[in-house]
Amino acid sequence: MPHVMKPLVDFLRNNFKMPMIWWPWMAGLPMINLSSIFFLPRVEAWVVLGTGLLAATIMTVLHAKLGYVRLVGVGHFVWIPMLIWLVFRLNHIPGGTLFHGWILTLIAMDTVSLLIDIVDLVRYLRGDRAPRF
Repeated sequence: MPHVMKPLVDFLRNNFKMPMIWWPWMAGLPMINLSSIFFLPRVEAWVVLGTGLLAATIMTVLHAKLGYVRLVGVGHFVWIPMLIWLVFRLNHIPGGTLFHGWILTLIAMDTVSLLIDIVDLVRYLRGDRAPRF
């Protein structure tokens, strides 16, 4: 079964070919999303986990087909409906709790990531299509 994991491993390796200043971001973003497992069985945690796995799958497939191009970040676009839904869910989550803090941090980090991905998409559409690694 190692061949099944190769695209994911290649994608993760290329993430850490980014300049070192990006490493904390490249590690922190999946960590905040995967930390949803600590809040299961809350519905919000299931949605974040499922959406994160879908995003990772899309990005891994794009990377396997195109290389590490600026288009890979569009996999995060599945977060858009999730983030809108989570913002509306905030009224149903008690403030001052670890769960509430996690949701706020997740919304902030995923939103910043989407802004970066939009910039990358625009650059890709304008012709910056060469794989970075």
